[in-house]
Amino acid sequence: MLALLRFWWRSAGAALGLAMLVACSPTPAAGPSAPQAEGDPIDFSFGTTEGELFGSAATRGRATGVLFVTTFDLASQAQARFLNEVYKAHVPRPHVVAVVLEPPKHRVLAEAFRTSLGLDYPVALANPTTLSGDGPFGTILGVPTLVVLDREGRVAFRSTGAVPKDTMDAAFTAAQAGRVLPIP
Repeated sequence: MLALLRFWWRSAGAALGLAMLVACSPTPAAGPSAPQAEGDPIDFSFGTTEGELFGSAATRGRATGVLFVTTFDLASQAQARFLNEVYKAHVPRPHVVAVVLEPPKHRVLAEAFRTSLGLDYPVALANPTTLSGDGPFGTILGVPTLVVLDREGRVAFRSTGAVPKDTMDAAFTAAQAGRVLPIP
């Protein structure tokens, strides 16, 4: 009986150690073994709060980050700030936009979102097809959702929820190289 208890205790300890090792492993790098981005390029266009258009026609050639947010969500606000830090530091600098998933009457809130958070990239309002889930990005299941497109406009990374800065940076690096960064 004592031997069985010791065996169980050692097995449980080994399993716990393995689980901690996996949980603490670093973000996978986008090296040569990372799969190539596939699928059709996404064509999109959103009107920014400054009255300009931000869309796929002007973003080809560089990695592009599209962050779907709401103005009232604290996680969206934090993710927008983290993305701003990555945007300013990443070389080459990606194209980035935050798309507010709120009706057009919330334009003033979207403008306040950008200015109060000190964002250096544009903020846009979602169009009706995006709000309904029929847009080119499909249904957005939660906020914040970050979609990173490669230079040709294909999805290289997509994640709902908080994304650490180092993972965002790795996603832009992979996308610039035309590769997919698996969600850790």
